[in-house]
Amino acid sequence: MPVTRSVPKEGEWPTYFSTSVVINAPRQKVWDALVDFPAYAKWNPYLRESTLLDASKKPTLPGHEIVQGNYVALKAQMPPTLDDSVKPRGMTELVKHVDPQRQLAWGSHLPGWLFGAEHWNVLSDVPGGGTKFEIIAVFSGAGPYVMLRLMSLRQPFTEAIQGMAEGLKTRCEQSS
Repeated sequence: MPVTRSVPKEGEWPTYFSTSVVINAPRQKVWDALVDFPAYAKWNPYLRESTLLDASKKPTLPGHEIVQGNYVALKAQMPPTLDDSVKPRGMTELVKHVDPQRQLAWGSHLPGWLFGAEHWNVLSDVPGGGTKFEIIAVFSGAGPYVMLRLMSLRQPFTEAIQGMAEGLKTRCEQSS
């Protein structure tokens, strides 16, 4: 299983997903929306609930900055929807990388060949103004193989990360 210390590139992991949008807002504004975990329910059709946890997996106080080694408790929905009647699935992810206003990554790994996953959020400036927001999600192991290939979740997952990217775009551009 790869150990990622920087943004994964296609071919480094067995399964690679990527999507991006250009957001007509400064990078600081996009970053602030991305790390405002309690607000995910308002705009994120994929990650419907999100709570920042400390290193011992206890909820942090409001205003606590995200740092590597903390955790994020997430509730994901596939297909993505803002419909609260759909029951999301919970997961707790380790914050693996934080470069404020540039990169935020979380992921989880089980020992051996069973499961590995990382979700990277990458921000960069766009010439002429605005911010490119890219999501890169990578997977390895038997678990993702079964979920994505045998259970046909590849398309719903693609729609989920696209929904998150579009939701963040709408959130940042509407509140300008």
